Parts: sequence; structure tokens; C-alpha cells
Amino acid sequence: MEKYYVAAINAVNLLGVQRTRRLIEFFKGAEKAWRAEPALLEKSGLPPDAVESFLDFRQKNPDAPKILAEFCANKKVGLCSIFDEDYPPLLREIDTPPPVFYYKGTLQTVAERIAIVGTRHSTNYGERVTKKISAELAEAGFTIVSGAAFGIDTYAHRSALEFGRTVAVLGHGISRIPGEKRKLLDEIAERGGLVMTEFSPNTGANSGTFPTRNRIIAGLSYGVIVVEAGTKSGALITSTYAGEYGRDVFAVPGGVFSEKSDGCNALIRDGAILVRSAQDVLEFYNLTENKKSAEITAVELTEAEKKIFDLIPAGDCITLDEILEETDEIAPDEIQQLIVNLELKNLIAEGAGGYTKT
Repeated sequence: MEKYYVAAINAVNLLGVQRTRRLIEFFKGAEKAWRAEPALLEKSGLPPDAVESFLDFRQKNPDAPKILAEFCANKKVGLCSIFDEDYPPLLREIDTPPPVFYYKGTLQTVAERIAIVGTRHSTNYGERVTKKISAELAEAGFTIVSGAAFGIDTYAHRSALEFGRTVAVLGHGISRIPGEKRKLLDEIAERGGLVMTEFSPNTGANSGTFPTRNRIIAGLSYGVIVVEAGTKSGALITSTYAGEYGRDVFAVPGGVFSEKSDGCNALIRDGAILVRSAQDVLEFYNLTENKKSAEITAVELTEAEKKIFDLIPAGDCITLDEILEETDEIAPDEIQQLIVNLELKNLIAEGAGGYTKT
């Protein structure tokens, strides 16, 4: 239940990421912080208005942790706390990592992620470039991260799904998914990808939630590729976060008369890495298009490990029961040990839907 107490505290207005973490660390636990007396809360270092906001929220929502736990169980939604071992380590490195996030799909703690972002009002040029780069990078083994918005984000997600995994980071609560996006996001979760958000389930989208979401897109990724962006595009906020976090910033050039490429061209002028195709990204990381195959070849596998590895799909999931059905000649206990071996070698990962290749 501890992580549900973290989530409840995180939902309090005026706390924010840093105060939530300090409060939990001060009381050496989220449940202890949630149940703390007013006098102790004042000694925790919270300013008076934040203490008042916390007490008011707790009084109005005394069963918030229990309600959140029931919601996650009933809706089959995962919850990950920054104090959990499966919290993505790359995201933990940023200055304001989310204390918790809700998710559907397969949570891979360690993965090679790269973000592709851009304008909601994409051109045919931007759509074509996005589809090609996203598909090729996904096929090469990268997990494509984007913001589930219309335009460039949607094309990045859909193309990645055809060849591998994708992560959609929402700018609203997981219960507030618009109907027109539900099909895509359900497909992402069902096919081994991830849909995630730091916002409480019923939080609606507003002008402030999307910049907040953008830091997570950058925080999850080794680099951010901006495909089409005007001078005031939200995609540039993501690239700014990437630069602040020491992540790589890439940009696709556009015509000098195209307002939708003004932001990308300015990024390149200011030092971003010019991208014409996925190959430019792969070469930057000293990789080839068949990176994943070469990576696997470099890892020494026993014959039994390779047999199990070959059964596990990329971009989809297989359950332990399904693996057992396919391997009658290997004892169940041995299969479980082989799976652990493959996880330790970072070749597979376990999520809510079963096992998938990393």
C-alpha cells in the first residue's frame, strides 16, 4: 500500500514533486507522512500554506490511498513509485522526477528509448519523415517515446507499433483519455508498449499539464528528435528539457519558407544534430540498422536460453503459461531459471502482459 500513499500525497495542491519527496523522506515513509499530526507536518519544512493544503486534502479525502488502490485494481492500471525498484533509472536522474506514475501496458525498467516529437498540425512532409524515422528506429531496437498528441506524435506511435515498442506519455489523468485517442492507446498497451502519466486519474488536460508532461518525455529518453516545430511549438519545450538533462537533441531540417520548420531549423543553427533519416541517429550512437541482432549475438546464450529467447516476441508479450506450453522438453523450474537468466542479461523484461524482448 505504500505507493498508494505516495500517490495520495502527490495529489495535494501546493506540494509538487520536490516537497512530496522531502515530506516522505522526512517521515521515512509515505504512510507515516500521510498520518502525521499537524504539529509534525509544520516541523517537516513545509511552508504554512502547503501544510494547510495537505490537511485540507486529507480531511476531505481520508480514504484516498485505499480508493486509489481499488481504482488501480479494478481498472487494471499499474502504479509505480519512485521508491520502487522498477522505476526507470534514466527518469530518476532528472531534477524533478515524478514521485509516482500510473500506467497501462508493459513497464520496462531498462530500455533504449528515444523521443520523437513535433507539431500537432503536421504537413505531409513531416508525416512522411516521422513514419520513416520512427519505423526504422523501432526496427533497430529503440523504444519510441512521444506525447500521444495528434500530428507528429501520433504518426511516431503508429509507425513504431509496426516494428517494435512505443511509450505514450499523457498530459492528463489515465481516466480522461479522449475517445478519439482510446483506440491507439489501447493498442499500445496491448502490444507490449506503455501508456503512462504522472497525473491523478481524473485530472483533465490544461495549458500547464503538457509542459509538465514534456519533461517526462525527455527524462525517459537518451535523445529527443524534433521533426516539425514552429517557433512556439511545445516540442521545443521538450528539446529544452533534453538539453538541460544532458540528453541528445536532434532536429529534422525543413524548408526556409515553412513556418512549421522554423523551430527545427533554429535548433540545428544552435547546435542540434541534423537528422535526415534513422541512419543519422544510428551512426551518432555508433550503431547499425541491425543493432538488436548484433547486440544479441554479442551476448553468449546457452542452447536452452536461446530456445526460450526465440519464443519471446518483440513488441508484444507472452505469458509464462504460454512459454511452458511451447517447451514440453524443459522442466518448468528450469524454464523459470532460464527466464531469470535472460532478464539479468537485459534481453527480456516482464510486464503486466507477460514477457517481451527489450
